[in-house]
Amino acid sequence: MSRGFGVEAEPLLRIDDSIAQGISRASREENANLIIMGWGKTTGLRARLFGNVIDSVLWASHCPVAVTRLLDSPTSFRRILVPIENLTQQAVRMVQFAEVLADENQAQVTLLHVCDRHASPNRVSWMESQLKLLLAKCSPNSNSEVHIVPNDDVASAILQEAQSYDLVVLRSLRRRVSVGELAISDVTTQVVKQLTCSLVMLGEPQRQSSALLANIPNAPTASIPDRPEPVVEG
Repeated sequence: MSRGFGVEAEPLLRIDDSIAQGISRASREENANLIIMGWGKTTGLRARLFGNVIDSVLWASHCPVAVTRLLDSPTSFRRILVPIENLTQQAVRMVQFAEVLADENQAQVTLLHVCDRHASPNRVSWMESQLKLLLAKCSPNSNSEVHIVPNDDVASAILQEAQSYDLVVLRSLRRRVSVGELAISDVTTQVVKQLTCSLVMLGEPQRQSSALLANIPNAPTASIPDRPEPVVEG
């Protein structure tokens, strides 16, 4: 399978206390810097069991976890949408992840920020400039773009924009929920249920959940003028 994508892969067979613990421990032993897990539109017991596995790995991982639901081959992605809430280190990694995929396929990445309908022109201009700066730092030679959308319904705005894209990259904002549910934010949950294109949810290790742009020189800061706005949690 890996050869078909030109990727070198090494199979690993492991006996452990549980599937999630086996994945988490193996990733540490192999010094992995990214865990990739598939997630389909399954229902019933299979969905609950696999949802629990993904949730457990997200909470126990030492590195980012990419939960994927791919409806087409990654080589077919030409337009990639990345909703951005705040200018944090997580946002940087989401953009970097999308840019890596884009570079392989000569695809275009669009950063989407959903703001309050009553946001001032200064606020909108400021956010647009900061997102363009973020793109310039992550991939200065790309043909990526920034799109600011005023809308009080964040999930609907993302779904509307996503109709013309091949892949959406979301932040997997974790929270504890009832047994059998994948722990993601309310906005992400709404988007995932209705999204008709491929999807990647990028989750961060717990210890990095509040990290800012400390590792990027001259990167945009997280301070935001005017009042806080209800923006995308992806």
